[in-house]
Amino acid sequence: MGPILLEPTYISPIWGGTRISEARGLPHGGDVNNGEAFDVSAHEGICTTVANGPCAGMKFDEFLARYHDEVIGDLDDEATIQVVSMDPKEFLSVQVHPDEAYAQAAEGDHEKAESWYILHAEPGAELIAGCSTDDVDALRAAAADDTIGNRYGKRVEMHEGDFILIPAGTMHALGPGIFAVEIGSFGNTTYRLCDWGRGRELHVEKGFDVLKTSNEPSVRHLGLYDESAGTRVRTGVEHALFTSNVVDVVGEWSCEGTERYQVLTCVHGNAVIETDEGTVELPYTMSAVIPACTGSYTVRGNCRVLQSYRP
Repeated sequence: MGPILLEPTYISPIWGGTRISEARGLPHGGDVNNGEAFDVSAHEGICTTVANGPCAGMKFDEFLARYHDEVIGDLDDEATIQVVSMDPKEFLSVQVHPDEAYAQAAEGDHEKAESWYILHAEPGAELIAGCSTDDVDALRAAAADDTIGNRYGKRVEMHEGDFILIPAGTMHALGPGIFAVEIGSFGNTTYRLCDWGRGRELHVEKGFDVLKTSNEPSVRHLGLYDESAGTRVRTGVEHALFTSNVVDVVGEWSCEGTERYQVLTCVHGNAVIETDEGTVELPYTMSAVIPACTGSYTVRGNCRVLQSYRP
């Protein structure tokens, strides 16, 4: 089984910009911005679609059910990694995600931990990651009048090539001027603590149930792609539910099979993935799944790819 390409599920949120549409040549205008793209997802409601091979057109969750062992080996379906491209023109809601125990008990879902790799950042662009106080009463009062983001959100300036980890329980919000790809776990439960006056539903009680005010942002600065540095592999983020390496490819890079599936995301340039079973092109911002049964593969091009997998 060769590399699996997926047709993303596009959403046009009220905060969405047009960088995804522009990068991928998608029509946009009016209420359609395609500001959020679920590029790899087997979660109900936001499931992507297989785009190549004999199963083209099949929902990814159905594909996994049919070819479980070949694609993800000995992992559970819920171990699949989720990849989402995001381009906000204004702050997302200030939100928090539950850990596994709470997600299972309250929502019948799974833990949602995530990370953001920064594809592009305007000068001075910031996101929120963490709380500037551990005073829960003060945080609750600010949530009650929808000001928690401005008053107590910890601002972190971001740059192209940065990678930030957002564990479950961390108060966070992606900010304007940041084009990012999210690498995260299977869960999809979000509790909004603040929506900047836009009037969408908040989930304050559940949000405070899972909020961990002590969580600190963890940022790795990988810098820009530098061809002169040669091919190199560096750790981007590490979490119990996912690891993502940053691979700078100059010419070609080969990886031996690990009997675990991987997701490759092109974050600079354009890539070509070659295996014994087939070759696919991987344009900028797009992702491909490397099945567990694939064995070795080679990435060709002058490009940067994220290599994500369940550790």
